Amino acid sequence: MVTPEMDSEEESKITTLITCFPHDHSLRTLVQIPRFRQRLSILSQWSIPPGSRVLDIGCGQGDSSLVLAMELGPTCHVTGIDTAPPDYGTPLNISESQEKILQSALGDRLSFHNQVDAATFFNSTSTSTAGDKEFDAATACHSLFYFPSSASVVSLFQELAAANIRKVYVAEYDSKQTSFPGTQTPHILAAKAQALYFAYKSEADSRRNNPLNNKEQQQQQQQASSSKKEEMPLNVRAAPDVEAIIKAAQAAGFKVAREGKFTPKEEYLEGHFETRCVRGGKFEERVKKEGFAKEREEEILGVVEEVNRAYEEMERGGVDKVRCMDVWWAVFALE
Repeated sequence: MVTPEMDSEEESKITTLITCFPHDHSLRTLVQIPRFRQRLSILSQWSIPPGSRVLDIGCGQGDSSLVLAMELGPTCHVTGIDTAPPDYGTPLNISESQEKILQSALGDRLSFHNQVDAATFFNSTSTSTAGDKEFDAATACHSLFYFPSSASVVSLFQELAAANIRKVYVAEYDSKQTSFPGTQTPHILAAKAQALYFAYKSEADSRRNNPLNNKEQQQQQQQASSSKKEEMPLNVRAAPDVEAIIKAAQAAGFKVAREGKFTPKEEYLEGHFETRCVRGGKFEERVKKEGFAKEREEEILGVVEEVNRAYEEMERGGVDKVRCMDVWWAVFALE
């Protein structure tokens, strides 16, 4: 179950996490163990005090929340929130995955709330009591890349400041600096292509929902965007760079207390998976179906061509797997 370079302490932690986390056993070595190792690496840099009450933002199926719960000890509590609906995800959806985590040995240290962002969570009277909304810290572990827009990242920090959360721990991909350009560039470009697609799609959707638009044009655009269930899943949305994240945090009154960077292990294949979503004809077809303005369509497809060239060059160098971008981590303190 473990890889040769694990020491006994890491092996023990991975065993605990795998036992508590529902997953497809056929993907344990390829996907789940590398994800847990990545999150353990991030937490080792953050150094969150044991026993903290933590709000885990963009928790998804709960793997980051689970790692926090294990690492911060029996007196901690981790509250995971995510905007995705409960039936999102496969082979187990978010709701099913989180429910099994709550039934695990670490379950009493955790709680989850889905279909809520930070603003909804803090302002709602139904998500929890006032005392349950008091936190020592908030975390965003590989989640800001998947926020719907740059504005939503800015809003997040404003909500955390308003809730008087004094520390915010962030870990995100660094799209501007690379340790291994030959193998990381396809990931950088694939993220850019997806971010452009969703930025332009969001604008187009806003126009479609405008009642002043021409009705016939709306119908044509809606038809072009139909059959969403048949489309491949694309996760990257805002993809903010390091500078944008720092700027958003500072605008809300946070300052960088500590920061650093590391390169994910080669076994961590999220960059390869995200590149694969863009390569091939399906993503190109999806872009063309949206009915974007010609220059926008050409811009997105131009980036896709760059992805393909970078990938092919990587293969010519004898490498068949895209390496993830470097990861930047930071601890923000509310001034």
